[in-house]
Amino acid sequence: MRLLFQTHRVFTCILTFTIASSYVGRAQSAEYTGPIIDMHVHAYQQPNPMFGMSFTHPLTGAVYNTVSNLEEHKTWTFAKFKEHRIVKAVVNYNPEWYEEDPYRVLLGMGNGDPEELKELHAADKMHVMAEMAQYYGGAQADDPALDPLFDLAETLDIPVGYHIYPGGPPGGMYAGYPGVRAANADPMQIEQVLVNHPKLKVYIMHAGWPYLDDMKALLYAHPQLYVDVGVICWGQPRAEFHNFLKGLIDAGFGKRIMYGTDQMAFLGTFDQGIESIQSAPFLSLEQKADIFYNNAALFLNLTEEEKALHQEMARE
Repeated sequence: MRLLFQTHRVFTCILTFTIASSYVGRAQSAEYTGPIIDMHVHAYQQPNPMFGMSFTHPLTGAVYNTVSNLEEHKTWTFAKFKEHRIVKAVVNYNPEWYEEDPYRVLLGMGNGDPEELKELHAADKMHVMAEMAQYYGGAQADDPALDPLFDLAETLDIPVGYHIYPGGPPGGMYAGYPGVRAANADPMQIEQVLVNHPKLKVYIMHAGWPYLDDMKALLYAHPQLYVDVGVICWGQPRAEFHNFLKGLIDAGFGKRIMYGTDQMAFLGTFDQGIESIQSAPFLSLEQKADIFYNNAALFLNLTEEEKALHQEMARE
């Protein structure tokens, strides 16, 4: 019995050491230093109520100050693009930003008259149908009223970025977003859209959080579906974000996750969002590269010439 006990202790020690060593090895995966594609960036054409405010996040306790005006917002965002090697960014519609850097900025528009959107696309003034944020008004993705937009995106062969949840800050329905409902937040609402539009490229913004199992089911069923990690990469407690991200990674969907910041006007969000990927102990360097760049490059159909240029830009 004593020998058996000692043998058990030795085995336990070896097993513990092996697991710990494996974990440490993953925790020390190298920092990614290549180009980044940000699939979720905000621009504003009118002053936003967030400008000049200070916000204490009720879930994390983090305090966020904001930019003061439109010019400061643009200057800050473009500075972060260069600091973090962000070579492409999907930006909600602002022609001025596109004129500032037409190579880096992809213009997004998530609503409007389909004929007008078609004209914008023909004039190279709309590249992505994003952010589709009808959720804030109480609509779900399978609402027939949205069919013309999905039809147009499929016809033009442009990606769709669809927002579901979170809906503003915690308690958003009481803080300026009255149409938000947790009951409307399940990403399964996008499935019939995918069935009806099999050639449509869609990414769910915020990765379907907190519906991990449903998100895995959708990704399994629909290979054209991707996700971005905008806002949840900095707006959720780090352990919660890492657990959610790890769930998608462990299920085999590491090639379908794209980086997004969703910075709005909050200073520090680019830094925190990127660091949350860099610090994830379960990600290899290859997986970081996929999330930060490779997956979006494939999703956006970038050419080999574009990708080579992005590598050069990241080294500058």
